[in-house]
Amino acid sequence: MWRDGQWGCRQCYTNESSDTMMLSQDMDAQLLKLPWQTLHVGDCSFFIKVHFTDFSYCLLVSDLSGVWCEEAAADVIQERSKELNKRLKAPISSFLSHLSQLIHPLLDSKEKTPNTLSCTRSQETLMLHVKSQLSGLPFYWDFRCREASVGTVCRHFLQPLISMTKALDSQCQELCTLLRRKDEEIQDYQEGGAMLSRDRLKTETFEEHSFYKSFVSKTIPEPCGSSGLSERLQQLYSDVILLQEQQEPKATNAGDGACPLLEQSHESNSCAFAMTDPSTAQQDVDSGQTQEPPEDVLSLTQRPPILVSKAKKRKAKGLFR
Repeated sequence: MWRDGQWGCRQCYTNESSDTMMLSQDMDAQLLKLPWQTLHVGDCSFFIKVHFTDFSYCLLVSDLSGVWCEEAAADVIQERSKELNKRLKAPISSFLSHLSQLIHPLLDSKEKTPNTLSCTRSQETLMLHVKSQLSGLPFYWDFRCREASVGTVCRHFLQPLISMTKALDSQCQELCTLLRRKDEEIQDYQEGGAMLSRDRLKTETFEEHSFYKSFVSKTIPEPCGSSGLSERLQQLYSDVILLQEQQEPKATNAGDGACPLLEQSHESNSCAFAMTDPSTAQQDVDSGQTQEPPEDVLSLTQRPPILVSKAKKRKAKGLFR
């Protein structure tokens, strides 16, 4: 939000809704270590993170149009179990162990979700209903999720996904550079008189712009597809979170409601982008002064040019003769 000549996050000027839930710092840290997985409930598909302990649980759920979460401690679990399971008496750890055994096998499962799960939702709440049996008696449970705070969405979605996008873009640029070098190498062989021994291995010269246009028109998947994240992307998400933790040894309080993207200084490696005052930027342009980005930011987004020296002509071998 732009206000009074400076950028600021929404929470700086308006109070968080009373229906918004913020996670405790410990539970938020545990969820950050987990990749997003998919959960299919009837015709609905969700991205979900869930963490169980012996006396509490926490989950974060999104359908890409909203984000909800719930954190329940022992007292809440005890009271809800009495409300939903009046005939069933068991330790809290037994309830949580049973819920964990029900939920975890369903994550990223390609099989149809059994009728043990159903959901109801509104604009600010999401209810996941569980129906099962425990010790031969009916067992019911409701995950009563409320809308997640903006800070939670930033930490679990916005920051990691921006970092992942930058990492994949950097990887793509390096691969394009490698392909161009391979084309130059092949051209050098051909100029030396080498010929391909198997015509089926012949490839066209790599054109980055044409490849990009073809990729965008044919390959980009639907944003709300039910397939979820591949194992490779889940691993990349976990690696990005681990790198951010190493760069920020002092964790930010998860419950303060502040937007971490705007709190971080320009010296922080984990900040995905920086916002500046448009009027100040215009003054810098008019005066001919430009502000150099920090060296650590350059290292993430720019790569030094690779010097390619033309190889000396040598006797062809391998696929060429």
